[in-house]
Amino acid sequence: MLRPLRVSQPTTVPEASAELARLGEDAKVYAGGTELILWLRLGIVHSSHLVDVKKIPALGELAWDGKTMHIGAAVTHRRLERSADVAAHLPLLHQAAALVANVRVRNVGTLGGNLCFGDPHSDPAPALLVYHTRVTIGHHGGARSIGLDEFFVGLYETAIAPDELVVEVEVEPLPPGVGSAYLRCARVERPSLAVAVAAAQRDGRLAHVRLAVSCIGPVPMRLQELESRLEGATLAEGQRILRQAQRHYEEVLQPVDDLHGSAAYKTCLTGVLLGRALTQAVGANGRQ
Repeated sequence: MLRPLRVSQPTTVPEASAELARLGEDAKVYAGGTELILWLRLGIVHSSHLVDVKKIPALGELAWDGKTMHIGAAVTHRRLERSADVAAHLPLLHQAAALVANVRVRNVGTLGGNLCFGDPHSDPAPALLVYHTRVTIGHHGGARSIGLDEFFVGLYETAIAPDELVVEVEVEPLPPGVGSAYLRCARVERPSLAVAVAAAQRDGRLAHVRLAVSCIGPVPMRLQELESRLEGATLAEGQRILRQAQRHYEEVLQPVDDLHGSAAYKTCLTGVLLGRALTQAVGANGRQ
C-alpha cells in the first residue's frame, strides 16, 4: 500500500537541489515514477516526500544543435521513440527507446529516471554507451558533466550525490558510414540480455568498433578491450573473437545467476548476440 506523500514542485535545478539537501534521505526525485512508485508500494524504498522535477523547463527539452542531441532528464521514452531527430541522428537510441516496457510506461517513464534508477536491465543504457554520451548533473552550487561510463557505479547505484539530479543527457551521433545494431532477449517486457554494436568496414576490415552489453552483470558496460581486438580484423575474424571471449565476459561483465538465466547461459548468449549485432551493423541492416 502506498503511504501518504508530501510533494514539492521546484521550478529550477538549484531549488530542487536545495530541497533534496534540506530533506535528506527522506526525499526522492520524482519524474515519471514508473519504478519509484512501484518500489514505494512494495516497501523496498521508504520516503515521505517527493521532489517533483517535471516543472523545471530545462529537464523537458529535446533539441538537436547540428552536432549533439540534448535530451532533458524528464524527456519520456515515448518522445524519443517518436522524434524524427532521434531517428535520423541516433537510430540505436531510437530503437532501444521503442522497446522499453510498454506504451503506458513509455508515455510517462523518462530517460533520466531510467538511468538514475541504475537498474541493470535497461534498454537505453547500452545504446547510449555506444555513442559518445555525457550526463550533466546539477546541484544548488552549479553543475558537473561526466561520461556515461562513469555514471554507473554498481547495482542500482550511480554517481549522483543525494542533493544532485540529472539535468541533461548529451549524445553525439556515430561517425558517417558507421552502422549500428541493437539486439536483446526479453522476458515479460524487460530485457534479460541486451547488446549494442557500432562498426564499419574499410577495405574488408572492421573499423570504429564499439560494443556495449547490459543485463548480464551489475552495470551496463563498454567492452573496450574487445573493441581494440576487433579493429582491423575481418568480419569472420571478429565473429571468432567474440565467440571465443567467454573468459573475458566472465571477468569484465561479472555475470550473475538470477531469474533471467544462469551466469553460464548469459555468458554464452553474450557472444552469440554480439556476433549477430556485429554482422547487422556492418551489413545491409546496419544504419548510420
